Amino acid sequence: MKKLIARCAGITIVAAGVAVTAIPASAGQKLLNASFETGLDSFAARATESVERTSEVANDGQYSLKISSRSNEWNGPVVALGSAWSAGETYSFSCAVYQKTGDAVAMKLSLQYQDGSGTNYAQIAEGSAASGTWTVLENASYQIPAGATDCYLYVETAESLCDFYVDSVISELPTQYRRGDVNHDEKIDRQDVLDLLAFLEADTDAEVYLDTADMNGDNKLNAIDYSMLRQFFFYPELTRTTTTTTTTTTTTTVATVNNADWPELHPGDKWYNTADISWIPPGKKTVALSFDDGPVSGQNYASRIQNALTKQGFHATFFYWGSRISSNPGEVKEAEARGFEVANHTWSHPDNLDKMDASGVLNEYNRCKDTLNNLLGVKRDYLVRLPYLKYSTTIANTLPVPFPNSGIDSGDWSGASASAIVQKIQQAAQNGSLNGQVVLMHETYDSTATAVEQLCPWLEQNGYVVCTVSEMFKYNNKAMYAGKVYNSCW
Repeated sequence: MKKLIARCAGITIVAAGVAVTAIPASAGQKLLNASFETGLDSFAARATESVERTSEVANDGQYSLKISSRSNEWNGPVVALGSAWSAGETYSFSCAVYQKTGDAVAMKLSLQYQDGSGTNYAQIAEGSAASGTWTVLENASYQIPAGATDCYLYVETAESLCDFYVDSVISELPTQYRRGDVNHDEKIDRQDVLDLLAFLEADTDAEVYLDTADMNGDNKLNAIDYSMLRQFFFYPELTRTTTTTTTTTTTTTVATVNNADWPELHPGDKWYNTADISWIPPGKKTVALSFDDGPVSGQNYASRIQNALTKQGFHATFFYWGSRISSNPGEVKEAEARGFEVANHTWSHPDNLDKMDASGVLNEYNRCKDTLNNLLGVKRDYLVRLPYLKYSTTIANTLPVPFPNSGIDSGDWSGASASAIVQKIQQAAQNGSLNGQVVLMHETYDSTATAVEQLCPWLEQNGYVVCTVSEMFKYNNKAMYAGKVYNSCW
């Protein structure tokens, strides 16, 4: 069985069907590991609600607990925490919850306990559970209150009285492992790389640990973690890392390649594509979201776009308007640091580039290129998005780079709403026309940022990887040539 074991962070968790234990704990030992595969694992109802084992849905295995007929928000499954837990000590707690009301429901993992003042209640973890998907409530470092006795762990809702399901309830003491020790064998070696790759390729025998396999600390496992681990193992000189524990943040920094040997390119030459595609699993559909007209100061749209992409482990291409760079150079540096593709949208964004002579065209390109190179400390050329998509023979015969164009126009520049942008991209994905396309967007609109925030998780769930233009071409084994316009990689 493919297993992702979460010790301190939050996505799908595997439990192996063991009820509450009362044996003394050592570091890393699971004190509670309830999967409900063989019974209720000592859970019961808090009041008169129904708590039953069911095979309707499951986070792992075939069974979960179904909680129904609730008359109060605090109605839910409860289990006693016995002598294995001590007041004043710190433990990790997590559980997976599921509901299907059609709306998000706020849910809590809570603690009931006694002390000198009577019965008390404490919140261990909370989260918004989306309808129709498993959500993990977790706290990697929760301290049971000093003096607490008669402790009970239970799951409740904040307001709703809906039916819900609970699975994979785990509590344990944290263990120290280094980031990159995917299989928790206390060393980082080739086997960690192979185990993570096997997991991402859905190998049924793969078993990895989220706390140390999550290389970029975003609480999920995807191709970006594999790429970073592979880089760490095979190219240690490019990576600087610190030791981590399940309760300590790790900083992993991948050094930027200086591109000092970038070749001299001419119109008609094959593009020197240095994109790293090792992070993209085989067999994926790809799409290149690309964003024009930045950077802009005083707006958070670009930051929201970058955060939404990074959250899913995605990349994109940003075409920067040269004369604007000095107003917000930090955005460009941040894009580069996150693995996005920095690209050229000319210096002044002229509406008559297609009417200019060769010297004018070259000046618009070189001023932006030189500004980017000086800012980033590199020496290279950049893909160009032509302003207003205006193209001419003079441009083609002058600039030594390809011109990604617009296979799909989001329409954000003409006032398209976020929902309209989302609908256009989703329809293209559903009819098969999105794969391999360059999507024209702008980082200067709230509608675009909102659309990207909605689209990124949807695209991942539907088998797409959002990548840079250069990554998309290289992944699909397609070349680009200087002076040519490309709407897609096909």
